[in-house]
Amino acid sequence: MKLIYIKDMNFVRLPEPVCAAIGNFDGVHLGHQKLIEESKRHNIASAVLTFYPHPSVFLKKIPNYPLVTPLEHKKDIIARMGIDYLIVIDFTEKVLMMSKEEFIDKMKFMNIKSCVCGYDFTFAKYAEGTIRDLEKNFEFYEIKKFIFDDVRVSTTYIRELLSVGNVKEANRLLGRQFSIRGKVIYGNQNGRLLGFPTANLDYKNYFLPGNGVYYVNVMISGQMFLGMCNIGHNPTFNFRDTRSLEVNIFGLDQDIYDEIIEVFFIEKIRDEKKFESKEALIKQLKTDKAYSLELAGEANYTK
Repeated sequence: MKLIYIKDMNFVRLPEPVCAAIGNFDGVHLGHQKLIEESKRHNIASAVLTFYPHPSVFLKKIPNYPLVTPLEHKKDIIARMGIDYLIVIDFTEKVLMMSKEEFIDKMKFMNIKSCVCGYDFTFAKYAEGTIRDLEKNFEFYEIKKFIFDDVRVSTTYIRELLSVGNVKEANRLLGRQFSIRGKVIYGNQNGRLLGFPTANLDYKNYFLPGNGVYYVNVMISGQMFLGMCNIGHNPTFNFRDTRSLEVNIFGLDQDIYDEIIEVFFIEKIRDEKKFESKEALIKQLKTDKAYSLELAGEANYTK
């Protein structure tokens, strides 16, 4: 897959005509996947056209708008789908204020001959452009709202599921396990003192699941480990105003500071809570680990 990054309104022409799936695609969920797969079915090169940063940075005035799949993560997922081009438009005030006619002209200049969009897609200044405008200018393929097991799949709904810790249902609608990548950074090392050392993750602008303890898998240098993850404020020791993501990785006995790891969320175990003593917390952590191993089908795990 070739990455085309459009910056400062310097649109480039692709060397061949393409069918482009257009959208934000945060999460690249089952509905997005259907739309992207459609772009591969029309006897010309396939492309995904998306925007970064997320338009909500400007529309909702949220500088660090949290994403289910930040750009690098989204790029890897789309590449695995066998797309020929990923076109990323640097979303700025100038892009936001483009007229629908100007945006359509830019698409034609880029050698986009046909396009695929969701039924509710809008574009250009004041969202004045609709799929009806695209139908008039391109060979156009509309994807109706995607229903999976009687559930309308949307990024908004997946974010709602994650916010309450329902990662199992979110995973079902994503078509994969929700995961967060990040660099391991130094924390307060309370976990080590409790006998449960943790890797603290710099999660940047990932959308975090709700506070609590989760059974997770952790990818480190191509090797998968079992583990449990806590998201929250550390209410028992050293309360934090900002939320942290800490992972206890079973069987790992090595220094991984500054390494990039990926945490895959499988199931929520319990809510975060404040414990009366260190001993009560250690007892609960042992119970959490045992339950995690039970979920993993590794009841005899001894590491």
